[in-house]
Amino acid sequence: MKARLLTGIDALASRDATSNPEPIIARVQAPAVLPNEVKANLAGCFVIGNATGSLAKERVEIQLVSLSCVDFDEHSVVDQPVKGFFVDTDGKKGLSGKVVTRAGATLARAFIAGTISGISQSVESTFGSTSTSALGSVRTLDAADAAKTGIAGGLSKSSDKLTDFYLDLARQAGPIVEVGAAKDVVVVIQEGVTLEIKPGATAKF
Repeated sequence: MKARLLTGIDALASRDATSNPEPIIARVQAPAVLPNEVKANLAGCFVIGNATGSLAKERVEIQLVSLSCVDFDEHSVVDQPVKGFFVDTDGKKGLSGKVVTRAGATLARAFIAGTISGISQSVESTFGSTSTSALGSVRTLDAADAAKTGIAGGLSKSSDKLTDFYLDLARQAGPIVEVGAAKDVVVVIQEGVTLEIKPGATAKF
């Protein structure tokens, strides 16, 4: 079925994408083409699918969820699950899109925070005097060195927390594959299905 996207999508292309797909909807533009050149008048029906991004292919993979049709004259409704996928105009499964990542600035901040943490740890170890005996090493700090060590240690720990925070943000801002609305696609029904027409004579559209 030739169709056109009614909604664009920013499909997440990460390990968590398959467990949290994005919904997408398309409107059938022409009668469905069946085997032996048989056609079914499904023009105007809506097709809903679940979309996930594929970074390796730079495409958005769509798995069909349902097909919905309404006939005002006959007061009938078709709304049932279907199994299939979308094909782009290049004839390949999935929709070609633009890969976008917004994690660059966040990773840069994580790098800066990590660098500060490393410098703080190095500075912290320079304060005080260390003496070695048969019982081991003993580090002696006076009041001034203790204050400086505390500041350096606190800065190191806070920088570590800040690094973890920015890395978590970077994971959430993983790469996405963008596809705009009004894109022409082909909807392929993967398995045969009998459309159940539900009468709705009493329904008000």
